[in-house]
Amino acid sequence: MEKLVSVLLVFLAFHFLKAASQDVTYWWNIDCGSEERRDDYNRSMTWFPDIWFIKTGLNKQVPQKQPIEEMNTLRFFPNGSTEQSCYLVELIPQFTSYIVRAGFYYGNYDGLSRPPTFDLTINGKNWTTVNTTSSMGGGPIYHETIYVYHEYGMNVCLVQTREGEVPFISSLEFMPIKTPLYTQMVPFPVTSDNDPNAAFHLVTRTNFGGPEVRFAMDDYNDSYNRIWASGSTPKGCENVSTMPDLMEPLQNAPPTAVLADSIASINASDPILLIVDLPPLDGPHPAYFIFYFSNPAPQSQLSGIIGTRATQIYINGQLKSNITFEWGKSRVVTIDPVDVMGPTINITLAPDPDSNLPTMISGLEVFTRHYEKYEAPAPPPPSAATPLLLIFVYIILAHILYLVFVL
Repeated sequence: MEKLVSVLLVFLAFHFLKAASQDVTYWWNIDCGSEERRDDYNRSMTWFPDIWFIKTGLNKQVPQKQPIEEMNTLRFFPNGSTEQSCYLVELIPQFTSYIVRAGFYYGNYDGLSRPPTFDLTINGKNWTTVNTTSSMGGGPIYHETIYVYHEYGMNVCLVQTREGEVPFISSLEFMPIKTPLYTQMVPFPVTSDNDPNAAFHLVTRTNFGGPEVRFAMDDYNDSYNRIWASGSTPKGCENVSTMPDLMEPLQNAPPTAVLADSIASINASDPILLIVDLPPLDGPHPAYFIFYFSNPAPQSQLSGIIGTRATQIYINGQLKSNITFEWGKSRVVTIDPVDVMGPTINITLAPDPDSNLPTMISGLEVFTRHYEKYEAPAPPPPSAATPLLLIFVYIILAHILYLVFVL
């Protein structure tokens, strides 16, 4: 009991600090395999041990320290074929849509040099197949979805699908969508009348022309804990600095760090060719494409060129949109839905015949829609639920005290 009280007091203090800064209340950042709460000062967030959310599996540290701290520990499930390997996270009922992200870093933690493949489910529905081969010598693997939460909580389960290949997980994050984001996919707010009855799985989120962008407590990086992977520069393109339009809010709130750099075709008459790898799909699925465009910065070699920039967007060889850009204005273009199967999607950004300026792009997101009928997960036993209920009580009290004594 004493340990629980100390944990709750720390949690209370943490929420006092958050209430006075950017509102990340009700985010759950779970460091799987860790046994202690940890403050990540570089990203201004707190990570919690996973013992509150799961009763099975074993903890392990990876042999070599990783720069992303939550990838240094993991929970693995050696009895995955005979027992459930499920996290249950209780959520605040007033929020209905969540960004859910699971992270995996194998790091040869078991000394077998056999990174496993296994399935991931959410509330009993198939989420994705996790292939951890690339995390053997590279960085972590992430799988992300936008999921409409309904009434009790979320079950995220790891399912062993191959004999001798043990599922594991390094991190699990839940971020409520409290402002209108991705409204082409999920209405805001969600009600029983407009519930999409679907999950939207992230295929790619790419920052072109610059480094990886993550959450930070500032106005430059991402405010919603999204990860924008650094994209490769295609043949015939170059990285250029761009100047975000900060006067008008843009759909989906792209971070300034993404809009501040781009790729551009070296020859104004050449297209930009992008290839997006798709995960295995059980047939055609509707896909949502979100393109982010910005303008050359004053120091860019392109800024002194006077002319017209107009771009035609082709997806798998079909013309889907034709855009003419205004000087000094950033732009978000959503194309949906487009049925895709894979294994790849070919995107062509071609100059319009009337365009005399190079084609450019700052960022890209692609989601696939997966229809599902909602089924509530089974509630946890009282022994597992009680600590979390107490935590939520402390959160509410913290905000009441903050309003009374600080404001």
